[in-house]
Amino acid sequence: MQWGLLGPAALAGERRTRTLGIGRAVRRFNELAVPGTGGVWFGKQVFLAILGVRVAELARDARMPVGNIECANAIEALACWLGYNESKWAPHPRLRGINTLPREHALDFRTLRRPGFYVSQPTRMAVGQSLMPLGLADGRSRRFNSLATTEAGRNLIALACGDSGRHDIVTQLLNWVLGKSVTWPPRFVKLLSPCVPLTVAARGLLHSQFILGSEKEDGTHKDRRRAAMRWVDDLRSHPPSGPLGWEDRPAAIVDDAHWKDLQAGAQLMACRAQAIVVLDELERKLALFPKETLRVEEAAGILGGELADLKVAADRYLSFSHPDADAMAFGRECALPSTSDRLEHLLRRDDRVLRLVAREVKSGPAFRRAMRNDNASDPALSADPEDAGVSDGIIDWPANLSFRVRNLYVLNRDLLEEPNAMRNETTNQILVDAQL
Repeated sequence: MQWGLLGPAALAGERRTRTLGIGRAVRRFNELAVPGTGGVWFGKQVFLAILGVRVAELARDARMPVGNIECANAIEALACWLGYNESKWAPHPRLRGINTLPREHALDFRTLRRPGFYVSQPTRMAVGQSLMPLGLADGRSRRFNSLATTEAGRNLIALACGDSGRHDIVTQLLNWVLGKSVTWPPRFVKLLSPCVPLTVAARGLLHSQFILGSEKEDGTHKDRRRAAMRWVDDLRSHPPSGPLGWEDRPAAIVDDAHWKDLQAGAQLMACRAQAIVVLDELERKLALFPKETLRVEEAAGILGGELADLKVAADRYLSFSHPDADAMAFGRECALPSTSDRLEHLLRRDDRVLRLVAREVKSGPAFRRAMRNDNASDPALSADPEDAGVSDGIIDWPANLSFRVRNLYVLNRDLLEEPNAMRNETTNQILVDAQL
């Protein structure tokens, strides 16, 4: 289980997401767990994002009107296309768009910059919020289009690309953006492909930036990220012999408030997971009723066990007395004495898959009738690109631990270990890729 904004799969015309009104709370708890890392889980993600910002800057200097977002998205689409083409279109967890990118197509910037050519949630969206805290970019805000590269960001590009010169990758990409004729020799394919790790020097610089952060970053945020990095590095050096539990507080997490935030966030996600169980089960039941209508009191009676488990999970979260107002309101609604009141509040928070109309449960625009024959919950998809987690396949983490800690463990290995050590392992297996 991860801290993400999870919801069932996409349907034509309607996106099935169930944030339940706590999306901002989830992001705040993730930031409290490991500040400034967004959804980063391997170094090439960061390189491609800052490379997109740099090329956009140079293009604007050459009087080419292009935003950071469309430039970075196009470069990522190009990198994934080249990576797929190199591997003869074999799936890879670091590549996106296998079902959207055409096998044969012109690779000009004008085509790749178009909305809809690539995926709707590129990895750039998961990285953008990390560039300022890591000191790789600066700007008026963390909004990607407002970012400008810093000296550290430009150094990362230089170290990742090796020798510069007239035919370096930045110049090649700039010419590509400007509409000039370019080719993509094997050296450039390797530099861009997400499947190929960064150079040792670039990985060293990036690792340092995760430790040092930006001069403008809050000191408490740096301390928490450093503590989390010490934790995952201790686990890398000394893998545990069994599952980790919440009673096993790591020595690296010395701040009591940090540890409490990790625990409270995990319990909030346990509560949210049980709320999803309630709604999924109700969706299955509703599909069996005539006219797909059910009185809320009757539905609460059918889901008595699930709603009782929801109250238990909510009470556990409330026991932390965490000050997050959105999460506290959600927990109180899930802990109401009346089962029908609990369900009523959940339905009002959903209102996409299931709706409450005059005390009756009805199907919403994203209702899935196939649920009637499905005994499993819908696959969990990330509604927020920053909340895309990975499964390391090695560590059995404490229940519901923030996905950012899991990602940091994978990232730490990517930055510190030799590339061959990362090959053919389950470390880079994405749990769910919404685009696939």
